[in-house]
Amino acid sequence: MATYGKAITAAYIGIILLIATVTIGAFTRAYGAGMGCGPDWPTCNGSLLPNTTFETLLEYFHRVAAGAGFVALVYASYASIRIGDKPLKTLSSATIIALVAQIILGAIVVWYHLSPTLSALHTTLAIITVALAAGMVVRLHSVGKLNK
Repeated sequence: MATYGKAITAAYIGIILLIATVTIGAFTRAYGAGMGCGPDWPTCNGSLLPNTTFETLLEYFHRVAAGAGFVALVYASYASIRIGDKPLKTLSSATIIALVAQIILGAIVVWYHLSPTLSALHTTLAIITVALAAGMVVRLHSVGKLNK
């Protein structure tokens, strides 16, 4: 049951970070700060720690929240897969696939200077990723109740 507790905690942290990422991304877009880190990815204006203009900080924290959410959800998915529930394994695997696709798409959006089509796909995939992660949490709760 220790794996369950770690999985659910990491999944909640991951979802909170994903929602923060989407929210910061919306502010980044609204303030025209999508290129705040320039065309560099994964660095920000060629550096790991950027200068401190408002636009750069918005874009930088969008990336930091996304990276932290990725780490939390990869761990949650790993712990969930170890539980052995097939629907949970499927949701966990789909969440990781969506996260990896989202990170790659985010880089492509930067490299293509915020193409509207790519930006729309990035936002759509963000919604799908949050939904998959939420599904993983719901299934984790179901599995937890079954094992009590």
